[in-house]
Amino acid sequence: MQKKSVFIILSFLFIFSMPFSRSTPNRYHNGIPIQSLKRECSIPNQIILKVIQEYSGKKLIPRLLLHQYGFDIKAVRRHHITDYFIVETFNDCDTENLIKNLKADPLISDVSLNYIASITVDRPNDTFFQFQYALYNYGQVYYPTQNKMGNRGSDIKALDGWDWSIGNEDVVIAILDTGVAVDHEDLINKMVPGYNFIDDSVDAYDDNGHGTFVASIAAADTNNSTGVAGVSWNCKIMPVKVFDSQGLGDYLTIASGIRFAADREVKILNLSFGGESDSFILRDACRYAYDRGCVLVAATGNDASQVLYPARYDSYCIAVGASDAYDEIADWSNYGQEVDVVAPGVDVFGAIFSPSEPGNLQLYGWGSGTSFAAPHVAGAAALLISYKSDLTNSQIMNLIKYTADDVNDFVYPGVDVYMGYGRINLNTLLGPFPLN
Repeated sequence: MQKKSVFIILSFLFIFSMPFSRSTPNRYHNGIPIQSLKRECSIPNQIILKVIQEYSGKKLIPRLLLHQYGFDIKAVRRHHITDYFIVETFNDCDTENLIKNLKADPLISDVSLNYIASITVDRPNDTFFQFQYALYNYGQVYYPTQNKMGNRGSDIKALDGWDWSIGNEDVVIAILDTGVAVDHEDLINKMVPGYNFIDDSVDAYDDNGHGTFVASIAAADTNNSTGVAGVSWNCKIMPVKVFDSQGLGDYLTIASGIRFAADREVKILNLSFGGESDSFILRDACRYAYDRGCVLVAATGNDASQVLYPARYDSYCIAVGASDAYDEIADWSNYGQEVDVVAPGVDVFGAIFSPSEPGNLQLYGWGSGTSFAAPHVAGAAALLISYKSDLTNSQIMNLIKYTADDVNDFVYPGVDVYMGYGRINLNTLLGPFPLN
């Protein structure tokens, strides 16, 4: 794959094609996710501070900052979840200079803009199982309207893997996304209460469609003669809404969602989004969840450039790229040494929710993106935890990597920057196979 220049983007990339309903325009083109190339941005007039841990006078921080930087700072408040400080600046503030000065302050350990990320997009039981080549690819026509056929065996070996585990209802996958259409016919029996950090409410309903598609791949109601099959048949879904209807969310909101899920002892967090910028806001949240035993599964991104954050946090996340129905890497899948594994993410099939048709809860279709590759891995992790609950998150992440199929070994033998360890394999992951 030819390397391309790096775009500064924060995104969840997604595209839906609905074969059994009116098509959604301008979201899908030739199996390639349509991605906005708008430049990275952050919440206007806002800076996030982390005070040194040993400082005991945190209640005084707002007063101290306003006294010292009063010409630039309008207000300071403490964030109730992360314990960071949110600094509101005046419109004419020289933000770059202020950040430089704040970083030099001995009471402050780190400073960051509150960057904005956006969603990466794309989307198995039952009525439409034959379209789910990702789970079982026998060379069938999996996309009839475009007459697309797969290559036998280019799948995650779900049928064999399910002989070992179909999941446990006690295992929950948190979908940090645009919310989930909790009353969709193939998801309604799979939900546990979550939270909406966009509107600060318990109603984490999807107003975009991305989160619903992601959730259906990981854990749709399976073997119910309806819709699609989820990777983890019996595992539950927790919707954590951290992105708005446009697929945009700031790091502080995302970090709050990650901490929320970790505090509720959710073992798998699906992070089908990405941002170009490193920040302690997102990094600390990932570390917080990892230290509490969570498996963090993150999409690498869809613009054929460097791996996005949080997938780039190699110590805390398993970074997932996208493969196709021929076990080839999607040419738009981001690459780099942080890539751990790939999973099908080109023209995969799942549950669709269209905000313009809120009453239609029986939609399904195709989608592409690393956003839709990641939940295959989140579902795999849920199956493994259900089957072997004594494993640590580090062991689970390593097993997912070490049991993957090196499907591009004829070009890049061993671990490589495009597919990492290879395409995930549920049979070798869950079965008693010796590791080489």
